[in-house]
Amino acid sequence: MDETTRPDGGPAAAGVTPTAARVEAVTGAGVPGRRARIVVGVDGSKQSRIALRWACSDARAKGDVVVAVAVWHLYPLAPPDRVGASPWWFTTDPQEATAAYLGEVVDEVEADFPDVEIEQKVLSGHAAEELIHLSAAAEEVVLGATGSGGFAGMSLGSTSRAVLEHALSTVVLAR
Repeated sequence: MDETTRPDGGPAAAGVTPTAARVEAVTGAGVPGRRARIVVGVDGSKQSRIALRWACSDARAKGDVVVAVAVWHLYPLAPPDRVGASPWWFTTDPQEATAAYLGEVVDEVEADFPDVEIEQKVLSGHAAEELIHLSAAAEEVVLGATGSGGFAGMSLGSTSRAVLEHALSTVVLAR
């Protein structure tokens, strides 16, 4: 076995592995007329807008579909005056708020790529975990390289690093 051969024997192996069958069912790989998916993590930042534009340009060239994904997560924190009260003290539904900003970002980019199909997906959970999960059914995952946290000079954020290390498809970090 070398780096071009999968542990299951690769494409030349007799039959289709259960994992390959699941991926085909999700992605439509091998299904005539079904286009590949490019998953893009969108968090509203400048870098995620750059990533969405890069993905749209790539999708235009290859005829793929872009899936813009925004993930929200509620942290179990409350301001001091709300301790002991209902944890649902905020007035905006996080699913709706996330869908609204994702729609705004997609509308902004879509104007420059009218010929590219952009699907929108809003999920609840940890961003890295959700993007890694979606990578199993994607041609590639595109992220903005934010490096917004922790240490001076850090070129990758924690989400980008986790997806880069664990994704099941090609990962592109757009700058």
